[in-house]
Amino acid sequence: MLAVAGLFDMHGHISVRDGDTVYINDRGSSRITARPDQVATVRLADGTPIGDREPPSETALHLAIYRARRDAGSVAHFHPRAATAFAVAGRPLIVASNAGAWFGGTIPLYDDPELVRTAALGEAVARSLGAGRAVLLRGHGAVVMGEDIPDCVTAAMFLEESADRLRLAAALGEPREYTADETRRVRAGLVQRSVTLKAWNDAVERARVAGRLDDLD
Repeated sequence: MLAVAGLFDMHGHISVRDGDTVYINDRGSSRITARPDQVATVRLADGTPIGDREPPSETALHLAIYRARRDAGSVAHFHPRAATAFAVAGRPLIVASNAGAWFGGTIPLYDDPELVRTAALGEAVARSLGAGRAVLLRGHGAVVMGEDIPDCVTAAMFLEESADRLRLAAALGEPREYTADETRRVRAGLVQRSVTLKAWNDAVERARVAGRLDDLD
């Protein structure tokens, strides 16, 4: 679904936590044709792979966020075009649209372009994420988290929508940033399960129309 939405390229990974077990799309398979048998399994406590599927090289990023955030049920790392442009420019994402208000404030920037392949680097990203829902990785991409997969997918889509609108608005002039009160009021109407499920169901149906879910029926 994230590949159909243009958010995953040949890279990108999304995971889900189930107790001390983390499931994540494996390292080598195409994201546009991902199947259940291409999901890697990792032990959260020590990162040990379970089974014969190799997890992505940046699995440490996911594990660190799960360890730091009890409310994290799903994590995604990807390289969306608009949000990554802000990461390349080293600019955080301000709130200037309703999609941005969903996050409750400016999206911070983790200021290190190195691939997050170690526990120490993963912990540094988790610290930059803090209590938020998303963080940009300078010159690299973005990370989002949610309470479950639909929530995480919604975060991924809203992040890119916010970045794309900011990018387009910048061509017209300085984007008009929301005040803290405006962000609070708009967010209150968006951070609801009904909004998450609406975004999730739309992503599912777009992938289905594209024929990418046929082998999962």
